[in-house]
Amino acid sequence: MILPAAFWRKFLQSRVYIPVLAIGLLAAPLALGQPANAQSAQTAQTAKPATPPDVSNQTAFEADGHKVFAIDGDTILIDGHVFDIAGIDAPELGQQCLHDDNLQDCGLSAGMQLQKYFIMSPFPAGCVLADDQRNDGSKDSGLDGKNWPRVECSIGDRDIGSAMIADGEALPIPGFSLDYDDQAKQAANADIGLFGAQMVPPAEWREGKRLKGEKQRCLFVGDGKGHYVSPLDSRFVNFVRKDAPVTPCSDEEARKSGLEYLPRE
Repeated sequence: MILPAAFWRKFLQSRVYIPVLAIGLLAAPLALGQPANAQSAQTAQTAKPATPPDVSNQTAFEADGHKVFAIDGDTILIDGHVFDIAGIDAPELGQQCLHDDNLQDCGLSAGMQLQKYFIMSPFPAGCVLADDQRNDGSKDSGLDGKNWPRVECSIGDRDIGSAMIADGEALPIPGFSLDYDDQAKQAANADIGLFGAQMVPPAEWREGKRLKGEKQRCLFVGDGKGHYVSPLDSRFVNFVRKDAPVTPCSDEEARKSGLEYLPRE
């Protein structure tokens, strides 16, 4: 379900696990409404892309739900590694969708929903490298040191990718899973979330395309030391400022700029 910004402000203020996030989002005009600065664009063109995590000796990852952190609607930090969730593409955090003639924050909605799955679960979260990743470093594998590893995650018997699609918070990657495709059809028939809204496909949004009236909003910030931070992260408020060194529009842009996600102690 896609909810308006006013709801998210109230929701964030009420959650005990990220109370400082609401302050960061509401008090940071740069993060909420300003375009990426020139330095961000220049860095993306000149920097060496970030190095994917080395998972050559590990295919499964597990952590308590409250120790799994959503970076955006399809990216997580688990067991010290940043992974993309296989088979889905969620709107970017700054992305908006048109629902009932109103622009709504579908990107933040997706990110918050993903975090909610993990943090409210009574079971540990388990993630495994996607089937096409479990090889010896062939082309397009997350093990070749160039492409970012993708994982399939579950909590108990609930598949996270499937749940994100069924709840209308993410789109399926065509051809990845018949189950995901079926979940998308059912959600579309019921106009659930993204499937009942007008939106720019996330891949096109990352290339700069926007809905009419949608502002350029780049919500990630850099710390000036080679890292970037998501507004879903409670540490975000420590780094957001008007003269932030970089403000990537997406996790993918941050990686291309050579930025690593800020490690958690």
